Amino acid sequence: MKLIDTHCHLCTEKLAAHAGDLIARARAVGVDRIINITFDQQTLDTGLKQVDEHPELFVTVGIQPHDADQFTAELAQRMEQIAQTHPKVVAIGEIGLDGFHKFVDMPQQIVCFEEFLEIALRCKLPVVVHVRETFADVYSRLKSFAERGGQGVIHCFTGNVSEGQAFLDLGFYLSFSGIVTFKNSEELRFVARMVPNDRILVETDSPYLAPVPHRGKQNEPAWVSEVARCIAEVRGVSLENLAEQTSKNAESLFTRMVRPN
Repeated sequence: MKLIDTHCHLCTEKLAAHAGDLIARARAVGVDRIINITFDQQTLDTGLKQVDEHPELFVTVGIQPHDADQFTAELAQRMEQIAQTHPKVVAIGEIGLDGFHKFVDMPQQIVCFEEFLEIALRCKLPVVVHVRETFADVYSRLKSFAERGGQGVIHCFTGNVSEGQAFLDLGFYLSFSGIVTFKNSEELRFVARMVPNDRILVETDSPYLAPVPHRGKQNEPAWVSEVARCIAEVRGVSLENLAEQTSKNAESLFTRMVRPN
């Protein structure tokens, strides 16, 4: 069985010092590739160093909504150049809009989000999108993005059926994290059951959102297997089948990702 953790943050201070051990533990349970999601200048610098050291890792470039106040034209230009030239950059992200925490004013979040959507189109790379209490604003921008040939994934999807279907209709993928394993996530498990086979992904969002039975602990890529196990159960398929399908989907979306030797 081979699994891909399509979204984790080994580039953060909490995980970077132990990245080698975390990758080894993931490999031991069949996780053979990990997408290391960066979200600001510091995590990008760390992430680029890590992908040079570990063949299992791939990386993204972007600025998440919580850090949108860091956005400058110069930083965006540097990130675009890296995305254009670095062979292990597989996507633009994490980008998006967050109406819950509001660490950064929404107008600034929108400026940052829209600029990175343009970068993704120029680089011909998919986007990794953060959506929290901003469905309408994100959807309207992704609709225009998709009409111009853009693709991507809604990471850590927690919306309802109609929201999920709206993103699927744009050609987007939905990725599920440890939240799908939580006791009170019945509606989310229903969404995970209805997503088409070729449009579902799994992730950990490490170090956050550890799945049951590890809830409350610091999350790690190895535990993507628990997310996959839960989704396999609600979809009525084997874990091996779910792992094979989600890995195939990840390869289809993140086309620069190759299997390490």
